[in-house]
Amino acid sequence: MDFKTIRNFHWITKAVIILTAFPFVLILVALVADMLGIPNSSQGAGLVMYLTFLLMYVFLVVLVIILIYTVVTRIKAWIEKYLDAMLAKLDMLAERKAGPGDAGVTLAVMNGKVERMEKKLENIERILENVTE
Repeated sequence: MDFKTIRNFHWITKAVIILTAFPFVLILVALVADMLGIPNSSQGAGLVMYLTFLLMYVFLVVLVIILIYTVVTRIKAWIEKYLDAMLAKLDMLAERKAGPGDAGVTLAVMNGKVERMEKKLENIERILENVTE
């Protein structure tokens, strides 16, 4: 296994690997402790087994957070792509309609449209940031 590639993994991938390996390590430690006869607790459940049980729920919560993060970033990318396409379309329409003397009026109209779209984009970004928090 090349460890240089692990350093280049996304933080989500690293978190999933760690959260997947940690319960197995805890179970292995609990089994070794049981084989050696080390008493875990008076009821036999053991602290390590309890932590493993608890970690399973943490694992599910982290997976849901990762899923939400992925969905939000893909929605944001789609919205940005859509807005870029709309701006390109507006530019094309403005070039078609613009005559030799209408340049000032066209620029004023385009500036107004761009400002409205920027306000909408800022609104969407604020909403997406609130969702990720």
